[in-house]
Amino acid sequence: MKNGEMVAAFEREFAQYVGAKYAIALCNGTATLHTALVALGVRPGEWVAVPPLTMASTTMAVLHAGAVPRFVDVDPATWVVDKAYIAVSLYGLCRPAAEWGVPLIDDAAQTLRHHHSGCAFTSYSFQASKILALGEGGMLVTDDEELAIKAREFSSLGYRMKADQPRIDPAMLKSPTFERHHLLGWNYRMNALTAAEGLRQLVRADALLRERREAAAMYRDAIAGCDWLTPQHVPEGWTHDYWTYAVVADTPERALRLADAIVALGGERPYAAWRLTYTEPAFRHLAPDGTCPVAESLQPRLMQFQTNSLASAERNAAALRKAIAELA
Repeated sequence: MKNGEMVAAFEREFAQYVGAKYAIALCNGTATLHTALVALGVRPGEWVAVPPLTMASTTMAVLHAGAVPRFVDVDPATWVVDKAYIAVSLYGLCRPAAEWGVPLIDDAAQTLRHHHSGCAFTSYSFQASKILALGEGGMLVTDDEELAIKAREFSSLGYRMKADQPRIDPAMLKSPTFERHHLLGWNYRMNALTAAEGLRQLVRADALLRERREAAAMYRDAIAGCDWLTPQHVPEGWTHDYWTYAVVADTPERALRLADAIVALGGERPYAAWRLTYTEPAFRHLAPDGTCPVAESLQPRLMQFQTNSLASAERNAAALRKAIAELA
C-alpha cells in the first residue's frame, strides 16, 4: 500500500465505529491527550482540571503541554469526576451524553465508547492491556474539522495537513521548495503495522466487548451477598465496557488479605489501583495529601480483576468466591 494508506484505512473504520467525523491515529494514548490539549489552545501556566484516580498519563499530558494540573476529587460510588477538563471513563464506566457535563476531552482509554458530539475530543488507547490490544497506539477523534487539522499538524511534526490526511504525498516532498514545517510539532504518528493490526482487531470489537461483560458477570456473581466488597456503581442509563472488574473493600487490610487468599486458592492476584497521581514521587510537588479525600480513601481499598480472558476470569472468580467464604 502507498505511504499512509493503512493508517488512513484504520482511521476511517475507527471513526465510523465510534461515530465521529474525524480520527487521527497516534503512537499512544498519552500522545493523544497532549495533542488534544495543544489543539484546544491550552497555554503554558493554565490550570487543567483532572482526576487523581487514574493512570498518571492524564496528568503527564497536561505537564507536556506546559499547563498545571488541578486535581478534582471523585464520586464515592462511581469513582469518576463530575466535571473536569479531562474526564476519564475509569475502568470502562461510560457516562451517557445527557449527564456528561461536557468535558473538553473525554479520556476513553479504557473503553470503546462512542464519541459524544458535545466533547471536543475523545481519546482512546490501544496499549497491550486495552480492549483493542495493539501493543501500543492511540486514536483521537472529533467532529470539528478545524480541531482535527490542528491535532493532525501538531502530531505530524508541524507539517501543513488536512483533517483526513495521515501522510504527505511523497511527490510533494520531492520538491526542493516544499515548505514542510509551518509550526512546531511532535512526531506522534502511528505506524502502518500497528494500523494493520488495529483493522484486524476492530472487526471483532463487539465480540471483545461481549467477552469482557461476560467475565465481569462471573466476578459479580462471585461477590454476590458479600457485605464488605462493593463494585463500581453503574447508575441507571450508564454503561460499562469492563476494561477490568473493580471492587472496593471496607478496609485496606481486608483488601490485602483477600488478594493473598485468592492467590493461595489458585487465582491470579488482582491489581491494586494506581497510587493517586499526586502521591507519586515525580508529582508530589503538584498537590499535598488531603487534596482529594474520597480518592485517597478509595485507592488502598480498590482491587481490579482482569476481564481479557474468559478462562482466566472463570478461574479467578472461583478463587474469589472461595476466598470470600474463608474470610467471612
